[in-house]
Amino acid sequence: MSDVDPEYLKHQYLYFPWTDGFDSFPAGKALAHYVAQQHKARLTVVTIAKQNAAFHDEFARLPVVTERSGTVAEGGVVLAWVPSRKVMAKVHSLKKSVVILVEDPSEKFEAWARLVGAYNVVTRKVMTAGLTEAGTKALEGVVWEGYNGWHDQIAETMTISNLTELAGSDGYDRAIVLEFASQRKGEHALQRLEKILDKFEKSHAPALE
Repeated sequence: MSDVDPEYLKHQYLYFPWTDGFDSFPAGKALAHYVAQQHKARLTVVTIAKQNAAFHDEFARLPVVTERSGTVAEGGVVLAWVPSRKVMAKVHSLKKSVVILVEDPSEKFEAWARLVGAYNVVTRKVMTAGLTEAGTKALEGVVWEGYNGWHDQIAETMTISNLTELAGSDGYDRAIVLEFASQRKGEHALQRLEKILDKFEKSHAPALE
């Protein structure tokens, strides 16, 4: 790589956001190979479908994990290549792996980067969600109420109560709520949570502005 930031090797999470007017794909691929080489670790590509990786010669000999197939082994370097929330579920449990996420405009992962404290490759700053203890407790309450997939009225009522507490402490951010929950719950449950968020936003619209 022509522009090697020493911070690349200091962080577990690296985030390459989509930036208008800049083609992040070549740089993202080069970054992933560089980090894997420097760590002397295997590089695994995580993406929505195999054809997403097959289009790139640089991924030809690499293991590819998709929404429908494969698991990610712990301990290496993972390139989340224009992923979906569903395929990122295969990454959340990793504790020792280095994760590099390269996004495109179809799905943004700023909330993920903020929650995990990723190093933003473009801004060269560590990102943060800025959660207080009260805000984290409220988010954990939201997740707790999803123990049965947020399917009953009590869970909905308590979830809205937790969202109200979050809005009062740290401020409500839909993307942060969904990302926090997605790291702990499955896709089908999240669809129900999104409907609850819609209700919350509608009923609390003036206060959220």
